[in-house]
Amino acid sequence: MTPESKQIEQQDELELIGRLQRGDQKAFAKLAAIYEKNVYRICWRFFMNEEDALDAVQEVFIKVYRAIGRFEGRSSLKTWIYRIASNTCISIAEKKKREKEGLLQTFMTWWAGESQETPEEEVLDREMRDLNHKAVAEKVAALPEVYRMPVILKDMEGMPLEKISEILDIPLGTVKSRINRGRRILQESLQAYVQGRLE
Repeated sequence: MTPESKQIEQQDELELIGRLQRGDQKAFAKLAAIYEKNVYRICWRFFMNEEDALDAVQEVFIKVYRAIGRFEGRSSLKTWIYRIASNTCISIAEKKKREKEGLLQTFMTWWAGESQETPEEEVLDREMRDLNHKAVAEKVAALPEVYRMPVILKDMEGMPLEKISEILDIPLGTVKSRINRGRRILQESLQAYVQGRLE
């Protein structure tokens, strides 16, 4: 993106924010059209369930609509909306957990490993990638919520660590440790599954 097109994009965003804060319904429809697919993707990957994802998306945009007047521009509009989506998914999951409605289902894809791996870990990663999606989903369902969203944003959405820190409103070091811990939990769980299949 050229500096000129980035500046135009920023001007368009500022204009959209101004219209939203004045209560312009067409501006809100435009906002939903721009961000709905990405918000849905994040929510679906968190819940791995269309009904919950759609409910979350609806709640996200209700929250955006109600809070847009308080948007101060300390982050981009996209980052602000993703933060609301992240917090909404976590809030819904915690509510479901408190209500004892059962275990949450979660995303079904293994991450694209970025860490320095030993040859044994590389073999394990290949084996894990070959597992069917259902088996992976069953194993990651136990991933604690505190690790789930950072892993989704990094490994599923491909976001940089700094952006995740901004979206989740947690320090960069915390983001890194949660991603690493979440990956270790998944790896241990799937390693036990692979060992069970080999025996």
